[in-house]
Amino acid sequence: CLRGVLAFFRGAVRNSLTPTHVKEDLSNLGLEEEKAGLVAEKWKAAFAALSRTMITQTLMVNQLVDMEWTFGVTTGNSDVDRVGSSFLRLKLVLDKGNTRENVFMELTVPQFYEFLSEMERAKAALDLLSQSVRQEDIHTIRFIP
Repeated sequence: CLRGVLAFFRGAVRNSLTPTHVKEDLSNLGLEEEKAGLVAEKWKAAFAALSRTMITQTLMVNQLVDMEWTFGVTTGNSDVDRVGSSFLRLKLVLDKGNTRENVFMELTVPQFYEFLSEMERAKAALDLLSQSVRQEDIHTIRFIP
């Protein structure tokens, strides 16, 4: 029964259910209307903290563990315009929880700078999110039997 409750709330966080939807779904699952209303109120109060926690846990699973790169210059190609162009080959090693995955990329120099810019923006967003999670009290939802 507890696994079902946890699965319900994980799904509710993933799908960003509103308190009204939570109440409606719990009522449809057989919980009394009054109790479903109480849970929906607690859901409304704790939703932001639960969402941040879920995002943080998800991002912890897909951590960048290692990165290798090589720089190259195209010396021969059937496309004459590409001869002499620079490129970067990246090998990213991601921690997927219980396994590691290698991701290979080949980028032109402008694509690399765009990738670098995106990574810097992502890092800034994660830093902001982690500060927010540390400062936020995470409320627990208590169920009335």
